[in-house]
Amino acid sequence: MTERFLSELETELPGGRGLRWRPVLLATAGPALLVLSFGVGNRWLTLVGCALLAAVATAVATMPPFGRLAVAVRVPARARVGEVVEHVVRVRNTAHRSCAAVVLHLGGDGFAHVHVGVPALRAGEAVELRVPREALVRGLSAGPDVLVQAADVLGLLLHRRRARLEAPVAVHPAPTAVPVLPVPPVRVGSDDVAGLRPFRAGDRAASVHWRASARRGPLSSPAGPSLVVLEREAEPLGQLVVVLGGGEPEGFETVLGEVAALLHAERAAGRRVAVLDGAGRPAEGPRALDVLAAASPAGEAAVATALASAGRVAGRGGRVVVASAAGWSWGAAQGSSSGSSSGVSSGWGSW
Repeated sequence: MTERFLSELETELPGGRGLRWRPVLLATAGPALLVLSFGVGNRWLTLVGCALLAAVATAVATMPPFGRLAVAVRVPARARVGEVVEHVVRVRNTAHRSCAAVVLHLGGDGFAHVHVGVPALRAGEAVELRVPREALVRGLSAGPDVLVQAADVLGLLLHRRRARLEAPVAVHPAPTAVPVLPVPPVRVGSDDVAGLRPFRAGDRAASVHWRASARRGPLSSPAGPSLVVLEREAEPLGQLVVVLGGGEPEGFETVLGEVAALLHAERAAGRRVAVLDGAGRPAEGPRALDVLAAASPAGEAAVATALASAGRVAGRGGRVVVASAAGWSWGAAQGSSSGSSSGVSSGWGSW
């Protein structure tokens, strides 16, 4: 954990906006009333002026000394939207005197804003606070903003100090429903022969085993030809590569949740699946979810460039899908029968 010291002191009236000149008005009101009371000879104004001066003096004298607090936070490197993540906050008093109890706020990093009390610390003493916070927004977070505040014994002035902590977190989209992939285009089998079977409608003529068919009877038989087909072992499916498309923000967030669900399902089944980042590099496993955390809708030109890279990543037998706010579509990959080397094949269906 990297410690950060708090910023310079900010003082304001309770409920104020942090304008530094507002406490000055309070501090000068007492002397101003005393001068006015001497001029008009009003004892009540004198009493009010003395009370204001005493209140300001008490507030200044009882100001909690927390200017030498060092704060650090430790948080997991990855989370997902909706997950409650424990933040370990370490507060250390580096001053040579004790520090009174203060209130510490965490916020500004895509997690829920929370506040927690920090107990009084002796000189050199440190304390670790475990603060649960819910991840609210997908994205890459650099770290939380810390606000430490305390008031004097009268609650007259509010004292604040701030710091920006370094705690990078990749907040992944929450997985939703696993999308059902459409049936891919017909593929040519491998060179391994599985056996012979009767001819069925839709079989290619090149797959007919003519010699075996001739042994079963003449092709001009009144009952019709007894054709048999040489069936080959199905070529195993290669890697699945996901290309992120574009669209309006709300629909894009929805499809990112579907991509996250697909990644988890494919990984649980022991199959390889990759997502291309903005530079066209493939990422698998947790790194693929990191790509989703940093993703933004892509334009048509960027999608076309990514598809060209995806075909090379998928290799022969691989599959390429495009996930956009408009839906999912098959993209062309090497070894496919679509006859297209880039773009989205509209004949392959969508879901």
